[in-house]
Parts: sequence; C-alpha cells; structure tokens
Amino acid sequence: MGRSIWFGVTVVVAASCVGLGFWQLDRRAQRLERNAEATAGRSLPPLDLNVVGGEVQAQRRVVIRGEFDHDAQLILRSHLWMGAPGVHVVTPLRLAGSDRAILVNRGFVPAADAATPDTPVPVEAGEVVLEGIVVPVPATGDGGQPAEREGRVSWRRLDLPTLREQLEYPLLDVYLLPETPNPTGPWPRRVEWPGLDQGPHLSYALQWFGIAAAVLGFGLFFVLGVGRGAAAEQRVPPPPCPTS
Repeated sequence: MGRSIWFGVTVVVAASCVGLGFWQLDRRAQRLERNAEATAGRSLPPLDLNVVGGEVQAQRRVVIRGEFDHDAQLILRSHLWMGAPGVHVVTPLRLAGSDRAILVNRGFVPAADAATPDTPVPVEAGEVVLEGIVVPVPATGDGGQPAEREGRVSWRRLDLPTLREQLEYPLLDVYLLPETPNPTGPWPRRVEWPGLDQGPHLSYALQWFGIAAAVLGFGLFFVLGVGRGAAAEQRVPPPPCPTS
C-alpha cells in the first residue's frame, strides 16, 4: 500500500511538470505571435501621429512633430549602457496642432549613482520631428516608485495613471523610442528597440519535460525495484532445519 501511495505522488508531480512544460510552450507561441505583429508594425511606412489622433498599436513605426516640455522631464534610474551605470531621460512632447502629448525616451545619460546624470541633459528647443516605434506605457500599480535625492526626483519606471494625474495635458498610452543613431553620438544616446527573440520558453519547456520523465522514471524504478525485491525474497527457499 505504501508503494502505491508513493508512486501516485510521483505521477502527480510528473503530471504537474508536464503541465508547466506545455504552459511554457503556450507562452512561446504567444511571444512569437507578438513578435510577428511587431515585425509587421515596424516594417510599415511611418504613421503620422499628428494626423491619426494617437490611436496606434504597439510596436508601430510612427513619426511625430511637436515641442518638448522640458519642465516635465523624467529621469528613470538604474539603467546600464555597455556595463556603465546611468539613467534614461524621458520627456513629454506636445504634439503640434493638438492638446495631447506623448512621452519620448530620449536615451541614456551616464550617472555614477545610476540616478543623477553626471552632465546636464541637453535641451532640445523649438519644434522637432522624430521617427521611431511606440510601445505601451505600463500601469505598474506602484506609482513608478519616484524617489527624491538632493532635491532631484528619479523614477524606477514609468506609470501611466500617475503621470496622467501629474501632467496638465492628455497623455497618450504609448511612448516613443526614436530611431537608433550611431551609438558614439552625443548624450543622450538612443535606447535600443526591444528585441524580438524567442525567449527562453522552449528551453524551460524541455527542462520541465525532462524533470517529469526523471520523476516518473524514479517512481517506476522505486515501485518495481521494491516489488521485485519482495518477490525475490518470497522465492528464496527457507534454510533447512538443523539436524542433531
């Protein structure tokens, strides 16, 4: 009876691992689908956000025109560039001919403490035209974790609800990652676009399937091994009785 219980436990564990493996395969399929949509969006001609009104899918290539609101600039702390600590500079751009604005990740600036730029962030005055892709502004649920240090505020990440409360104009739910120029150009350096790799899901799925096979094999070996041992003991004849 004890062996049957233990074998049942191994079957449950193996089945759970198989389920996790298929879950990873499902996540991989979803990622590949998103990658296909992103590739299609990036390959299309730029969409003029000043004309379409801001309703645009993620990863879509767009072009925008407007002026930066440097007074509302955000510093995103704890980023790296080729192993060096720094920050990302995110500045709202007020779209020309509209009351709306879109956040623009202007790029990376070195910061020894990963929170305060080592050099003043350049001001881009006047109207600018930018081209790139848009990605969703996250709603993190933690307010973006703003932190103040020596009178300067930095953010851990963007948070759409918090920023919409703070800014005095409507904010689009996507932000712009401009085209990436030569990485040796002036600061801020443009941020690389999100990669479209397949991720580790296939590897994780194979690992879960392997664990399932190992657990099930252990269960079979344990039950059959003990059973064979007991049967062998039963087949061994008892020793002869000693004679006087």
